[in-house]
Amino acid sequence: MSRFVRTRTEMEGRYEDVWALVDESDDTESWAPDAALSLVGRPVPRQDGAARAAGRARFTVDVRLAGTLHAVVLRSPVAHGRVRSLDLDGARAVPGVRAVIGPDSELSLTTRSPLLRGEPGYAGAPVAVVAADTLEAAHAGVLALALDLEVLPHLVDVEEGLREQRFTADPTDEARGDAEVALAAAEVTVELSLETPGQLQTALEPHAAVASWEGERLTIWVSTQGMFAARDELARAFGLRKSDVRVLTEFVGGGFGAKQGAGFEALAAAELSRIAGRPVRLVNDRHGEQLDGGRRAASRQTVRLGASRDGTITAIDADAVIGMGQGGWMPPVLIPARTLYRCADVRALTFPVKTNLRAQNAFRAPGVMEGTTAFEQAIDELALALDMDPLELRRRNHTDIDQVSGSPYSSNQLLACYDRAAELAGWAARGELREPQPDGLLRGMGCASQIWWGGGGPPSHATVRLDSEGHATVMTGIQDIGTGTLTSAQIVAAEELGLPLAHVRALGGDTAPNVYGPIAGGSQTTPSVMPAVRSAAAKVRKTLLQLAGDVFEIAVGDLEVSDGRIRSRDGAIDVEVTEVTAKLGDATIDGSGSRGPNPGGFVVHTFGCQIAQVSVDAALGEVRVERVVAVHDVGRIVNPLTASSQVEGGVLQGVAFALTEELVVDPTTGIPVNAYLDDYKIPTIADTPEIVIDFPGIADENLPTTGTKGLGEPPIIPTAAAIANAFAHATGRRAVALPLTRDRVLEALA
Repeated sequence: MSRFVRTRTEMEGRYEDVWALVDESDDTESWAPDAALSLVGRPVPRQDGAARAAGRARFTVDVRLAGTLHAVVLRSPVAHGRVRSLDLDGARAVPGVRAVIGPDSELSLTTRSPLLRGEPGYAGAPVAVVAADTLEAAHAGVLALALDLEVLPHLVDVEEGLREQRFTADPTDEARGDAEVALAAAEVTVELSLETPGQLQTALEPHAAVASWEGERLTIWVSTQGMFAARDELARAFGLRKSDVRVLTEFVGGGFGAKQGAGFEALAAAELSRIAGRPVRLVNDRHGEQLDGGRRAASRQTVRLGASRDGTITAIDADAVIGMGQGGWMPPVLIPARTLYRCADVRALTFPVKTNLRAQNAFRAPGVMEGTTAFEQAIDELALALDMDPLELRRRNHTDIDQVSGSPYSSNQLLACYDRAAELAGWAARGELREPQPDGLLRGMGCASQIWWGGGGPPSHATVRLDSEGHATVMTGIQDIGTGTLTSAQIVAAEELGLPLAHVRALGGDTAPNVYGPIAGGSQTTPSVMPAVRSAAAKVRKTLLQLAGDVFEIAVGDLEVSDGRIRSRDGAIDVEVTEVTAKLGDATIDGSGSRGPNPGGFVVHTFGCQIAQVSVDAALGEVRVERVVAVHDVGRIVNPLTASSQVEGGVLQGVAFALTEELVVDPTTGIPVNAYLDDYKIPTIADTPEIVIDFPGIADENLPTTGTKGLGEPPIIPTAAAIANAFAHATGRRAVALPLTRDRVLEALA
């Protein structure tokens, strides 16, 4: 029997009350922390690794349908303007052009956020789109639009926007206790102001969509992190039933938070396809992607800390000014200040400033990474003022209670992360790094803590089907964005079914089966989907053993299945699974599972510590990261191989944030000047440090069935702060802005 249970789900710190569908017959118990598991926790190559390596993986940009039209976007060349004239008919008259849409198109007028605007608010904003037989014809159609824009005043300076009180929403003032009084009474105080840069997602695969209509049914390939969110968005926009929209997301070439839904590309491709009656392919070129594909907001933060002489933090007062661009949800920049350490008197003031840049959006650990970058540097400044080891200061202010809600954490291995990271990094000998080096470089070592959510939650569903040959197929709502989550689903199902890994495959990337899965974001995929997969597999396993009991005339309780064999506890029966499944003929054993509610009375977070070692060439202003040690508490690890890959990717993005990546905007024009790959510096293999990875790997006993938490965001969160702290340790100076470019380093050392 199924019933509804009211519970809460979380996405990047935003909580929502939802109804979870619970199967009362599902008696799947959580794996014990010390459970003897044969597959879970062992490194497994990706099930699609060979296809990816051989180039057989088909991404959205690779989809080519018969009769496909090619779409090109006309983008605003100015930061703020008003369309005076746009010759849509002239574009339609160009040979080969089959469809044109502009600000007055039906979809632009009916969608909640207009698809195309007559008053673009940032450089790169879409104004019109042309679909034609060839790309050359589409480009010719864009030229024929003869865009005439009235240039309007723009604002890209965040401080000016703050002075003029141009906000996307009301500033927030969140407090407990009285931070002002506590600061005044503190025995030791420090203050640090720091600027963090805007950062572009720069995914290898740009935003892309290929749309095709059959009557009133839409099939669309979308490079998205949320295929069900894309389905729902498209159904609303075109007035369709959800079942009449099929979204396919077979492979995704990166997203990092920028592809959470259908987005402009899918909506525009679908509208053009509807008008033309032919499939339409819309793929951003690289300049368009860098202008309009996504952006982390720049910030200016000030952190004031008070403490007693023994290192107890007594006051935290932080403010953040966030360059929101044209809007978007307000990232939780000051969550680290509010939650990371035990403190009764805290104030956090946030100003979301509206500017003429693209709306900021989620970028791996949105807000929390930027906030950690500033807050953890302030913690190191406090340690210096106290003449205390930075790790010891963090240990002294550790808490097992969520500082915002007052509820206990479901699990917290942060202290163990400190100890293991210090051991792996050689923290005890960090003082020796500051001694003169044979190569003349300055060296230092810095640490930083990590906190994030990552508990996931319902709704999430999965089905498992076991055939007569003893092979199982897992159907999920996962769009694997490169993290290996389908492989994790394969592992969990094989573990529960007692089958060899090679006899199980996991599928996803298609909304047609209507097996729902969440957006791949917020570190929620693994903790949301794996319990549903295990629940479905457990039902199949139960039925398999019941059928085996019928075949062998033995009590079900005396049978078990493992390694693809069914055995009796007394050893009298030991046969291949196919001794039972072969009797199915063309029938199958099916099971469906869902993610149950989150535990009541707890707050689910992930934790971690990273320690970075850097070298600094004081003459050239060059900073190089030599090693990063990353230890993260994310509950039970399903697949150490892909988990380590996640950490490596997050660390590299954090290194880039610390040293090279920065969206540079010309204040006189409001136009980004480095929105190309040749001058927007992302790390290469030459910039990659040694990365040492470890996990406590202790299951969260309060999370349903698997004890796993999410790992997508945690690895990027503390990296930049650890690098900046290592730079300060090496040089005795602290830069007031990131990234640590040569000019900023030389200025700090002057």
